[in-house]
Amino acid sequence: MVKCGLNSLYIPNRFPLEYQIRFIESSSRITTLHRMLSAVILSIVLFSQSWALKFTDCGSKTGKILNVQITGCETSDVCEFKRGEKYNYDVSFESLTDSENLRAVIHGIVGGVAIPFPIPNANACEHSEIECPLQTGQTYNYGYEIEVRNTYPTLKADVKWELKDDKNQDVFCVQVPVQIV
Repeated sequence: MVKCGLNSLYIPNRFPLEYQIRFIESSSRITTLHRMLSAVILSIVLFSQSWALKFTDCGSKTGKILNVQITGCETSDVCEFKRGEKYNYDVSFESLTDSENLRAVIHGIVGGVAIPFPIPNANACEHSEIECPLQTGQTYNYGYEIEVRNTYPTLKADVKWELKDDKNQDVFCVQVPVQIV
């Protein structure tokens, strides 16, 4: 038997030397192809992760955040909002509780101080895609259109968006860094 250095590859001596060399060369090409394919897959995974929206789970108690998306904020650590434009905010989550009602609460956090931000449609059961009552183990999608008014000041802040259940606990709490320009 001939022992080859490629992963302790053994080739019986009964094959002519020419076949043994071809076998070693083809095994080497397969190993190289495998390494290249692994590098491409790893690059794709790392690249796709770098395009995800940066957010923080700021205390979800009765739900599990699955995905957060804001239009126009896919490629940056800080979500840039332009005054006079609208953005779609979507959170997919799994409910870990039953709840008849859901209420949205928004705060802008500037300099460490949480400032309540009034929204006209706080009832998430009536003003989103969610059909109440919430059921444990079910997946839901909460969507909201954000209007950044021209009167808003230019500033950097964190937006803390909570969806509260019947017991006033956070089904989800998402915090996203934003800059209004």
